[in-house]
Amino acid sequence: MQLVSNGIPINIKLETSIVQNEHRQNFLYESVGQAVQVGSHWYLRYEEKAESGEHFQVMLKLCSDGAVHLTRQGSLRTKFRFVPGEITETSYQTSYGTMLLLTKTKRLQLEFSELPLAGKLQLAYELSTGEEILGNYQLFLEFTA
Repeated sequence: MQLVSNGIPINIKLETSIVQNEHRQNFLYESVGQAVQVGSHWYLRYEEKAESGEHFQVMLKLCSDGAVHLTRQGSLRTKFRFVPGEITETSYQTSYGTMLLLTKTKRLQLEFSELPLAGKLQLAYELSTGEEILGNYQLFLEFTA
């Protein structure tokens, strides 16, 4: 992962829960990363290692309007935009091309402090093709400098 020189080192704890076809998977991941402020937005960057061994570059953009953008990049690329109570389009890039999916943000709660730099993000969303629900996801991320 390429880090920027003015970034603040952070510790990240990530818990995710995925429910697909009534099957639940839970994951716990801890990593180190970097936080950078650009204008009125904060960016959190870290590397995530999947159970398959694949590494993903992850970037969270915490927007001043309350939205959160999540980009995961590895062999596949996903870009999510979460806005409380809204349905947004998501691009999911595979080796076969880009698929457009819908993300329904059910819950987005962010606690954030600049001094000391720390925060918690709770996110629940539904991912669908528009006609079929692909899964329900919950994410809890905690970071500290």
